[in-house]
Amino acid sequence: MEKFVYWLGFLTYCFLVIFIGWRGYRRLRHVDDADMDFWAAGKSLSSGAVGLSISASFMSISWSCVYTVQLFYWYGLSALWLVPIPWLLTMAGFYFLAPHFRRLHAFSQPEMVARRFGPENRKLIAVPVAFVFLVWAGAEIYAAARVLAPILDTPFVVALAIVAGVVSVYSYLGGFSAVVTTDRVQFALVAFFILAITGLALKGVFSQYTFSEAAAQLVPPPKNLEADALSLWAVSPALIFMTLVAYLPGWLVETDIWLRIQAARDLIAARRGVMIAAINSLIFLAILPAVIALSSYVLYPPLHGVIPSALEDGAAIFAVLMQDHAPVALNIVLTIGLAAAAMSTIDTCANVVALSLSYDILEPWLRRRRVSLSPQVLARWMSAAAVLLAFVYALFTESLWDIFYLSSGILTTTVFLPVAAVFLQDASAAQVKSAAVTGFLATFFFYTLERQGISPLWEPAWLSATGLGYILWAFIAGGVAFVLAGWFTPKRSVSA
Repeated sequence: MEKFVYWLGFLTYCFLVIFIGWRGYRRLRHVDDADMDFWAAGKSLSSGAVGLSISASFMSISWSCVYTVQLFYWYGLSALWLVPIPWLLTMAGFYFLAPHFRRLHAFSQPEMVARRFGPENRKLIAVPVAFVFLVWAGAEIYAAARVLAPILDTPFVVALAIVAGVVSVYSYLGGFSAVVTTDRVQFALVAFFILAITGLALKGVFSQYTFSEAAAQLVPPPKNLEADALSLWAVSPALIFMTLVAYLPGWLVETDIWLRIQAARDLIAARRGVMIAAINSLIFLAILPAVIALSSYVLYPPLHGVIPSALEDGAAIFAVLMQDHAPVALNIVLTIGLAAAAMSTIDTCANVVALSLSYDILEPWLRRRRVSLSPQVLARWMSAAAVLLAFVYALFTESLWDIFYLSSGILTTTVFLPVAAVFLQDASAAQVKSAAVTGFLATFFFYTLERQGISPLWEPAWLSATGLGYILWAFIAGGVAFVLAGWFTPKRSVSA
């Protein structure tokens, strides 16, 4: 009976978001510029819609509910350097760059690069962007199924398929407008979910200990037994430096946030939306995950650096807290919150994949060949296909650490320089192409060397210890290619 009630709550939420997508489908049939409305929600988003949509996209199972909490459990408070601080710096960057982004007469970054440097460079940016967001969508489907499968008492693959199937349906029906609309509902549910888990964790701790007794129970973090759990320096300076190198440049050209800034009704709405997202980031990506992880230190302490097996290396903290401390009625609501957390990120990432493949690659290709095909029809099918591709990727996902560093690293090594070149007066098309191709190939080349244990033979010890040297070398390689191409080619860009 208990499992039936969980299923009832979960399926009710699934039908709700599909209904929202269906309403968007009916509205789009009567819109003149349906293609732009499908991708940009009519460029009419309020500051609240922008802020809550950005917030819902990062308040995810893989990001807020698994990975960040896992990092705080591994490193204590010093995990602030590994996600929350870089993300807050990114929000500050978007706030100050929003006027420059909105002045550009292009909707996507590949389109923007193509207007300045020629159409052949459009797909060079669209492909890595699609790859990165496909990986992120797959990671979220994987993380969602890991948490939902035991709660719903269903096989892992079935949970994967249901989550992916529901998102593909409402993304097909409503496009970006449906994504943003469902994001508002999902934000409220995810916020409640994280707040409820925080309450459960604190209740579990203070039902056994006073505040001072609980603080005394905090053992050294598993990843650094010589540090204190409340220290800000359990993470090495080298790892902090490499995290900033890997994340900041790529996140500053992150397409899903870019889309929301472009879809805002004006600059004021865009900036206020970013401020709302920054405040939510502080609460739901820094403060509450830290409280949950440190409470779990007390409830499920690591023994001499060994994490209890029930926590699955820290990835299952939320599921264990729900099972051990939540009543059945609350667990039903929390199950819906889990589904909302997953779908809000999956639909955002899949929307970017579809935009890159459809709007930036297939539509221009079809126009050049004078093939008559409705852009909206193509967009719909590509939106659904993007989720299904992410589902296939999720079947082979294992490590969120590798996923987030490698994918964010590709944004840094492959997309950042070409997008930044748009703002450089003397940059050339050859420089953009050289940087994009070199950065992308170098990332996988040096990543392979790192995983084969070859890089540590010649890397400095401080860099080798991070396991992230491949991002630095690929970024340098892309930069060198950009400079060399500038020496040997004319400084001439291509006008739109």
